[in-house]
Amino acid sequence: MEHEVADRVIIIGAGIAGLATAHLLTERGAEVAVLEASDRVGGLSRSFEWHGFSCDIAPHRLYTDDEEALGQLLDLVPMERHERRSRILIADRMMRDPINPLELVLRLPPSKSAPLIWGFLFRPRLQEDSFESLALNRYGRGLYDFFFEPYTHKMFGVSPAEISVSWGRQKLRSSGLREVLRRDSKTFFRRFYYPRRGGYGAICDALHRRVENRVRLGHRVTGVETEDQRVVAVHCTQDGTELRVPCDRLVSTLPATLMARMLGYELPLRFQSIHLVYLLVDRPRVMPWHWVYFGDREVVINRFAEFKNFSPHGVPEDRTVVVAEVTAPTEDPLAEVLDAVERYGLVSRDEVLDTHLIHERFAYPVYDLQYDQTLRRADELFGRHPNLHQVGRNAEFRHIEVDESYASALALVRRLDGRRADGPARRSASEIAERR
Repeated sequence: MEHEVADRVIIIGAGIAGLATAHLLTERGAEVAVLEASDRVGGLSRSFEWHGFSCDIAPHRLYTDDEEALGQLLDLVPMERHERRSRILIADRMMRDPINPLELVLRLPPSKSAPLIWGFLFRPRLQEDSFESLALNRYGRGLYDFFFEPYTHKMFGVSPAEISVSWGRQKLRSSGLREVLRRDSKTFFRRFYYPRRGGYGAICDALHRRVENRVRLGHRVTGVETEDQRVVAVHCTQDGTELRVPCDRLVSTLPATLMARMLGYELPLRFQSIHLVYLLVDRPRVMPWHWVYFGDREVVINRFAEFKNFSPHGVPEDRTVVVAEVTAPTEDPLAEVLDAVERYGLVSRDEVLDTHLIHERFAYPVYDLQYDQTLRRADELFGRHPNLHQVGRNAEFRHIEVDESYASALALVRRLDGRRADGPARRSASEIAERR
């Protein structure tokens, strides 16, 4: 027997996008229910406590040009502003991040730097129809073969020749040696914000506290019900009980592929999964940087981060926790991560006191060659349902950060009420930063 629940605006998913949407809608007096399949909130933006450290699901950092979104986020959680400290580890050398072609030329031996110079001076003029052709046009064959091809292949599991040019235009912000000095964008940012305590998940935790009575954990959505193209109800299960939840409007943060399937569509979109390997290290600190990218093809690690460098408050002084992200295929991510960090002299095995592994199925949207066409198709299919809205990284199938997911929720709420957000007066981002 099905039980009916009277909430009228249903939000699927209690990650950053779902919680932000719920918070912003309830500020305007909407009747909201958030359905979350798991027993926790936060999604990929959650944190967990481990050996006295707040550990994120991979490292996050808050950087945005949206003053309103930033101001609201800083109002939620006490944060500190950091000067970005990051490096690229490649060819057994620590290089500046983002990658600087001039530094590579100066620091690499002639046998490796000569192809970089030659490739840059004699760049091809290809039709830009893939990430590969775009990178070759901007940097030349030498730097493409040295860094962009192996790192991109490792991250997505396919050749850059099979990655959409749209991805490249988001990520390749410079086109030559002079432009690398212009580093103030989503890729070339100098500063970012991070919560003082509780890890990056403190943002989701703060949002959850404001809408806790609207969030229903353990509610797995199994389908949606439509009439005349409008979504009229959501079907879910909770402790073996089937529920039918009527709604006037549905906001989904589910992966676009899953929502499409519930509506009877198939979308050829693909997500890259990720292994996260956490190491408790018997040392006060492993490195001075927030994160390090591994550019070498034979190393499974994409990025390596140390949480104490994001926030040193209230954590053990004599130990530290690091995390390695792995998207490359491997049967034993822990063993390969330990091999890599020992090989590069970052951590020795006898310093590792404990390990923890997490696997996330939906980590990165894969921008394949059909990305733009498929996304247009997705917009057309979802657009058939006027009261269905997609918000967040996986629902929109865009590689966006937490601040962008929050801004997306804010934009949706503005559209729904037909005006700019006009809730309680908030301090601007600059005012908040000055007081911290």
